[in-house]
Amino acid sequence: MSIHPLHEATFGDAHLAASLPAPLDIETQVLLRTFLVPVIENATSWPDLRKALAAKGYSIGFRHGRLVLVSSDTGQPVCTGKGLGVPLRDLAQRLGRPIVTMNPGGLTAELRA
Repeated sequence: MSIHPLHEATFGDAHLAASLPAPLDIETQVLLRTFLVPVIENATSWPDLRKALAAKGYSIGFRHGRLVLVSSDTGQPVCTGKGLGVPLRDLAQRLGRPIVTMNPGGLTAELRA
């Protein structure tokens, strides 16, 4: 996946790892939603969600306060939760507030086990 040009221009190379992913094309968005939204909707807790996504080859990360889906193969963010149709706000209402560990620089965070 590519990094959205606006984010690259705004944050530069030093913050590239913290950049948000580019919006998905509609075909990719539909495929990911079909493949992953049932997994997300069936999760009963953040640890449960983490485990279920890991089984599909993804993890959860946070960039600039937004939930992002990260490819386990590349370590790159694929899309935001909102882009997948499941924004962080909705997940937090259902699963509770996530417990995260901030990374150096404060722009990214990881979901704690």
